[in-house]
Amino acid sequence: GCEVTMALSIANVLADVGSLHCIQTDATSTVDVLKGSSGTIHKVEIDNTGNTSAVFVKLWDTTGSVTVGTTDPDFSFKCPASVLRVYSCPNGTAFAAGLKAACVTDGGGTAGTTSPSNDVIYRIQLG
Repeated sequence: GCEVTMALSIANVLADVGSLHCIQTDATSTVDVLKGSSGTIHKVEIDNTGNTSAVFVKLWDTTGSVTVGTTDPDFSFKCPASVLRVYSCPNGTAFAAGLKAACVTDGGGTAGTTSPSNDVIYRIQLG
């Protein structure tokens, strides 16, 4: 099946039962719920070609509440301005509870609440 919320879509990968391909075509500081249980991150692709500032896709290993700019992310992926960047984890990186995501232009750590000026697309492959 496929869940769609605003510009976020989550689809099962047919060739690999249990895998999800999460695509957000308008990533912002609004938190997206990618998965509500434990799993593995296999790939994070960030398309920031439409912006003149770097962005950070932040991920939280939780099913609880997340406040962007206050809640410390478990993973943070930087994408420089005007490029597409791919982070690959061939053996996977585990998360225990669930996975949430948001995209901001400021801060690689906890800080940062500003959404990108233009569309940022992320594609995250989960197991």
